Amino acid sequence: MDQTQLQRDIVKELGLEELNEDTQKKILTKMTASVLKRITINILEKLSEQELDEFEKLQQAGNAEAIDNFLRSKVENYEQLVQDTIVQFKKEMKDTIQTLKNS
Repeated sequence: MDQTQLQRDIVKELGLEELNEDTQKKILTKMTASVLKRITINILEKLSEQELDEFEKLQQAGNAEAIDNFLRSKVENYEQLVQDTIVQFKKEMKDTIQTLKNS
């Protein structure tokens, strides 16, 4: 899932449509960074030391497609791991927003 689609999903699912665009962008930037960090951590935990070294080299090269292909080949159920992390994050954000609204 690309970042733009992820952001649209977050706005819709969390009911952020009523916020002005600038506020949405600020919130989304932070949320997107947070969910991407979680995905990265979950994925890196699945890699061996050798694979981590290889991943680091790919990151330094900056080729996003090569990184994605590498992770898909090394991490079992890569897509499911990414989707599960996104779903969990959105659930936590929904719960937090609901708690804040009820305060």
